Amino acid sequence: MATFRKLPSGKWQARVSRDGKEFSIGTFRTKKEAEIEAAKVEERIYYGQALNDRNMLFDDVVEEWLRFKKLDVNENSFESLERNVRLHLLPHFTNKRIMKIRRIDIRNWIEHHAKQGYAYGSKVKYLSTLKSIFHYAVHDLEILEKNPTDKLSMPVVDDIEADNDVKYYSLAELTQLLNFMESRKTQRYGDYQLYYMLMYFLSQTGLRISEAIALRWSDINGNKITVERQIKKTKQGKVLSTLKNSSSYRTIGIDEETLKMLKKFKLAQNELIIGNAHIPKNKDDIIFQNYLGDYLDTKAIRTSFSRYCKRAGVDYKGTHVFRHTHAVLLLEADASIKFVADRLGHKSIKTTSDIYLDITEKIEEDELKKFTAYTSKKTESAQNRHEEFL
Repeated sequence: MATFRKLPSGKWQARVSRDGKEFSIGTFRTKKEAEIEAAKVEERIYYGQALNDRNMLFDDVVEEWLRFKKLDVNENSFESLERNVRLHLLPHFTNKRIMKIRRIDIRNWIEHHAKQGYAYGSKVKYLSTLKSIFHYAVHDLEILEKNPTDKLSMPVVDDIEADNDVKYYSLAELTQLLNFMESRKTQRYGDYQLYYMLMYFLSQTGLRISEAIALRWSDINGNKITVERQIKKTKQGKVLSTLKNSSSYRTIGIDEETLKMLKKFKLAQNELIIGNAHIPKNKDDIIFQNYLGDYLDTKAIRTSFSRYCKRAGVDYKGTHVFRHTHAVLLLEADASIKFVADRLGHKSIKTTSDIYLDITEKIEEDELKKFTAYTSKKTESAQNRHEEFL
């Protein structure tokens, strides 16, 4: 049964139900027009036909898309999506019929944003959000026959613009930093090398910092570690939160050396707690508890990492650098893109490809070597056959 409501503008919005979900089919000048169109749409639903409603506005599609995304991502991610739509999409496409938005309109929007002073990664996210909305209109709402954003991309205005957004350490840089951290022992806490273990762990697992500091010892089972929560900072303080999206919930393998170091770290942690009455054991039995028995604070981590990097003679590139480094080193070691995507908790291998495949020269060099070896072998074989014929 269709429902109708009068908007502040004086127009009427019509909503119909499909598969137990209600969605808008657009706005109309009069209630009678809304009723007539709703009846047509309900008939198409009944006969399983596509709902090619030329009156549905971009705003209405966005409203339905946001309702869908709210079920699939955590609160922080949803707030980011809603903000991106409100600030970067609606000002350009609001009150436009979804069927009337052409490919040239999308290109004009891309050209406008390409010239803005936003970070390249941010501009790519805005376009990705727009693509997701049109994908939803095509495949879920079934109001479009094709997606006008297909194969469009955000141009790089500056040649080094994209590379600057993904910062990572080379294997030599990572080794230099970790060697420095391993040799460093605090005068007060000795073998409890908290920040060394955190750096090492991040570089070997690719976890987000918010995921790592929420881990509990019970999350380790054999040589597997389960990621199912993160620390979120709110006005009320640090709280445990859900993960970024459904694909972020994952179980990944850890190598023998990392597992051995974790066991050694746990032993040092227990000795620290037993030997210092003022240091309690964290009530959640977390892996990376600080010297007060509490969860680590991300601001304190950034400050400490920056100080240690300076002493080690390595550029400080933030806390996310270890996640990027893990991915790049995996690809340099010839790991498959799907393995890397699953390990990082990416929703799609396209996300992983877009971020990492073009940022390391070694990958390109290795692929060129494979091509050269293959073509050289073919050329040599053909030459030998030719000589035998002669």
